[in-house]
Amino acid sequence: MAPAPSFSRDRWRPLGTAACALAAAGCWQAQQVTLGDEMPRPYHFGAPVLVADLASNVRTDNPTLTADLLEIYFTSDRESGNGDVWFARRASAGLSFGPPVPVTEVNTPGFETSAAISPDGLTLWFGSDRPGGAGGIDVWASTRAARGGAWSTPVNVVALSSAADDIPRPPGQHGLVMPMASTRAVAGLYRTYLAARPNRGAPFGVPETIPDLVFSDRSTVDAFLTDDGLTLFYSSGPFQAGGGDGGAPDAAAAALTSDLYVAWRRSVGERFSFILPLADLNTPGNERDPWLSPDGTTLYFTSDRGGVLNIYTAEVLGR
Repeated sequence: MAPAPSFSRDRWRPLGTAACALAAAGCWQAQQVTLGDEMPRPYHFGAPVLVADLASNVRTDNPTLTADLLEIYFTSDRESGNGDVWFARRASAGLSFGPPVPVTEVNTPGFETSAAISPDGLTLWFGSDRPGGAGGIDVWASTRAARGGAWSTPVNVVALSSAADDIPRPPGQHGLVMPMASTRAVAGLYRTYLAARPNRGAPFGVPETIPDLVFSDRSTVDAFLTDDGLTLFYSSGPFQAGGGDGGAPDAAAAALTSDLYVAWRRSVGERFSFILPLADLNTPGNERDPWLSPDGTTLYFTSDRGGVLNIYTAEVLGR
């Protein structure tokens, strides 16, 4: 059995929160660049394109896809008005998606959010406030034996759930580390955590915060960890005590602003020491939910630039 991935706090050196609030204007913060002597090349993107076949006049967000890009899972207020998990299929990665369909096996009359599909399409994690969890929004999981098969009755992922709100994202770092967001440290303030497991069949361990992304006045949420574990995309927005935060997954927070960021590290045992906003994609509105295709050429994300949160794609240009 391979050892669990390491992200020891001893090798991470936390940043202060006051000097730079990671504003959308392009501020970056780091005490020491550990990725080598040269500044990492920033990401640049082509013009964002609305995924019209999934668009709606109500909140549609949290896109994640299977590795072959043939199935997309997302959450939407369409039909129920209260947040449900939906999916759509296509025959080829270059084609449009077919009509969206609700994942009835996992939806309830309550609130479902942050649908996170595994690369092989056989495990679906999501957040839900249904009864039977630890309280608030908890992490739940459903599985199926084969693509196209029925999803199992969801089970609460106890190790990732707390009495606060907890929401999952697809595992990265070869499927061994799940980035997730939780308000367990400060009520209403989402922070990003990493939970590791020794192999893909094992349960996840206790989530640990990423010290570089801990701020007292900003959320960090919606993280996507690349397969090599070295790059983390996420969204961040201002924290409003008692009123939600800019990165929160609920519809009430959609009126607030959040932006997309990327953080790098040189090895999986080191800190995320270099952080930049995705300036080509951010607007004065709300950008969230980044998901990068396995070949690194396309970023899926959510934006309300059209008046309501919908799913967009952007081509990753040469770096």
